[in-house]
Amino acid sequence: MDIAKSILEPIVQFVYPPICLACSGTLQQKERLVCETCWQSIESVHPEDDLYQQFLAKLTGEGLISRLFSPFYFEKEGQLQSIIHGLKYQGYTSLGVKAGRKVGELIEVADDLPKADVLLPVPLHPLKKRERGYNQSELICQGIEEVTGIPVRTDLLHRKKYTVSQTQLSFEERKENVGDAFEINEKRRDDISGKSFILVDDVITTGSTINACARELGDAGAVGVHAAAIALAK
Repeated sequence: MDIAKSILEPIVQFVYPPICLACSGTLQQKERLVCETCWQSIESVHPEDDLYQQFLAKLTGEGLISRLFSPFYFEKEGQLQSIIHGLKYQGYTSLGVKAGRKVGELIEVADDLPKADVLLPVPLHPLKKRERGYNQSELICQGIEEVTGIPVRTDLLHRKKYTVSQTQLSFEERKENVGDAFEINEKRRDDISGKSFILVDDVITTGSTINACARELGDAGAVGVHAAAIALAK
C-alpha cells in the first residue's frame, strides 16, 4: 500500500493539484489549504490603529476585560473570510490551529502581561457544536497553547441559550442576544476564583459575546480577563 501511495500521490497531485481556499492558486509543496501569499496579504492589526483602539475601548469600557490580542482585520470578501468560512463550515480544523499560533505569538511577546492561568474558548451551544462537530474557538486555543504553554479549559463556562446568528443584528440587539447566554459550571467555581483568563473567539465584531463571558467569570471571582481572536471585524 505504501508503495502504491508513493506512486499514485504525485500523479493525483499533478492531475488535481491542491489549490488555495482563498485565492484558488496552486499550493506549494509545504503549504496546506491556504497559501502563504494569502496569509501575508491579510491586513494586520497594530496597537496604534484607530480601529484597534475603538475595539479596545468597547471591551474595556465595562471594566471586565483589560487586554485585547488579535493579529488580523476581517473584511467581507477578503482572504480571511474564506479562511474563517473554511474553518467554521467546511471542516478545515487545521486552519483554526494555525491561526491560533499567530494569536499565541502576539500573547507571547507581550512582556508587560503576567502569564494568564487559563485559555478559555467561547463556548458553543451543545446543539450547534453537534451540528458543526467541533468548536472552532477550541481549535484556536489549541494553537495558542502550542506557542504559550497556557492550558486550555473547556469545562468552566457553558452556553445555555441557543442564540440566533448575530450577523445582521445591531450592537444593542447583539448585546441583548447574548446577555444571558452563558453560565459558569458551578462544580468548577473554585477553578475560576483567583485565576486570570484569556477568552478566545474567532472574530470579534462588537465585543458583546466576549463581554458576556467575561461578566460570568468576574462574578465567579476571576482576577483578570483578556480577550483574543483571529480577527477584528472592520
